[in-house]
Amino acid sequence: MFRTVTVGIDGSRESLAAAEWAAREARLRTLPLRLVNVWEPVPEPMGREPVLGTGTRPDGQDGRAGPAASGE
Repeated sequence: MFRTVTVGIDGSRESLAAAEWAAREARLRTLPLRLVNVWEPVPEPMGREPVLGTGTRPDGQDGRAGPAASGE
């Protein structure tokens, strides 16, 4: 069976201390060390505005020039 020392890190002081401990253990036991970094995705804010030039304006128009404005 393949053995490895695995530790999760998230940037906190506690996780960095755990990583240091795991590194010492891996070295003492001549085992590979695996550091795992995870994060929770942050949801996008509700009611985000569309990118400029996309979507529909509040007056219901799509922002494109009509026949009168284009000279037709």
